[in-house]
Amino acid sequence: MIIKGAMICDANSEQRGDVRIEGSQITQVSRSILPRENEMILDAKDLMLLPGAIDLNTRVSNATLSKENLLKLSTKAALGGITQAVLMPDCNPTLSSELGLTLLDALQDDFKAQIIGIAEAVDMESQKLNVLASLHKKGAKGIYVKSNMDGNLLRRACEFALMFDVPMFFACEDESLSANGVMNDGELSSMLGLPAIPTLSETKEVAKLSEFARFMGVRAVFLAIAAQHSVEIVKYVKSTLETHQSRIAELFLQTSIHHLMLTEDLCANYNTAAKIKPPLKSESTRKQLVKSVKKDEITLITSLQSEKSLAQKDLAFEEAAFGVDMIAYFMPMCYTLLVKNEHLTMKEFSKILSFNPANVLGMQHKGLIAPGYDADLVLFDPKSSQVIDDEDSPYCDWIFNGSVKEVFVAGKKVL
Repeated sequence: MIIKGAMICDANSEQRGDVRIEGSQITQVSRSILPRENEMILDAKDLMLLPGAIDLNTRVSNATLSKENLLKLSTKAALGGITQAVLMPDCNPTLSSELGLTLLDALQDDFKAQIIGIAEAVDMESQKLNVLASLHKKGAKGIYVKSNMDGNLLRRACEFALMFDVPMFFACEDESLSANGVMNDGELSSMLGLPAIPTLSETKEVAKLSEFARFMGVRAVFLAIAAQHSVEIVKYVKSTLETHQSRIAELFLQTSIHHLMLTEDLCANYNTAAKIKPPLKSESTRKQLVKSVKKDEITLITSLQSEKSLAQKDLAFEEAAFGVDMIAYFMPMCYTLLVKNEHLTMKEFSKILSFNPANVLGMQHKGLIAPGYDADLVLFDPKSSQVIDDEDSPYCDWIFNGSVKEVFVAGKKVL
């Protein structure tokens, strides 16, 4: 198949041309490709061709691991221009079991966007290290750590990550500080009379885990960072990195698209659609986080997908569940903010959404449009727009620029 006449945009270049796909891979990229006899031609004039986005932080609906919820997540991810999603293991039943990973593997042929799993370092019931070697063999592509786990177990988990050459995924929260909180600690939480989550619950854990990562020499993602001081902490640690045991730590900061677009003001009137964890912050923090993305200090963006049913959201603010369901609009949301509003180039846009997360996962054949790379591709129409008319969405009545037209995973059209 040849995708013809698209504006081809990846982390290396922006050029109009043609792309040939054979099997699951890209085999040719050129200004113009002469079709072979009976070769399928897809006219992509006026469209952009991008590597599929990779989201490193998603969860299934209501944190319930089931075939139905996995298929739903996969379909919504593809609608949002995501061709690969990393599923967090903190669900029920846990993904950190051979049974959970076997279910994930069994559904691979049914998925639209690929879903890969990671293993939680510690079994929550026994508080002992999970059998990480077995889980890695079953397909776990990384190790998930809650920052308040035992230090010795954390060290051992890092050793496994080094052994298997997989990333660590750090969830940075001091649960003793944030346990009863439901929104950001500030004037608004006081005015609403709601228990708050202090920024300290994130930043102190970022400081601890960044030092751990530096010392152990691991590749680490700081998940869904929402405090600018967390960025400064990691920047400082990265400036002091030295080789340890023949490895230099690689530290990646991730934030969510919601923390780049929304503020805590949305929580006024006890709007549970804005109840997200980590909590939405002030406008000044939002602007600082956007600047950090533009300065290449925050290099990963997530949809922070965590769909919750209306039964869990349509409650008093304190009782309602944390969560947001916007993954189906992920690429248009990012395009609207980063390209239309903040004037990033399409190369920078593609680097953040595709190349950087592929690099984190150690997937050398994803994230670019070049011969030998996997044909995980999105045709994107930058001239269209769409209005969010869901009254239960934090983006109700928002207009997003651009729309996903077609999605290919491993050369197969899935949308």
